[in-house]
Amino acid sequence: MGESGWFRIAVLAGLAVVAAAVLLGVCLRGAALVGGALVLGVAGAGGWVVPGLLAVVALMVCAGTAAGEVWGLGRTWANHPVVRRNPWLR
Repeated sequence: MGESGWFRIAVLAGLAVVAAAVLLGVCLRGAALVGGALVLGVAGAGGWVVPGLLAVVALMVCAGTAAGEVWGLGRTWANHPVVRRNPWLR
């Protein structure tokens, strides 16, 4: 799966965006959903399913416990007008 260069670049860019969102604590639910799918896709293609599942569990724990509000910019992000209108962005 994905032997072409553009696919690898797209996946790595997607993982970088997910990592930035998790590190900053913004849009954790979306990052967990998209990141989980990307990680499982990459891990499944490479035969690394168990580490992929562990990464997905870590993303879900961060999103479920609202870790961004404690350690990141989650409070500031939650007060943004766009996020208040669209709570799924928290």
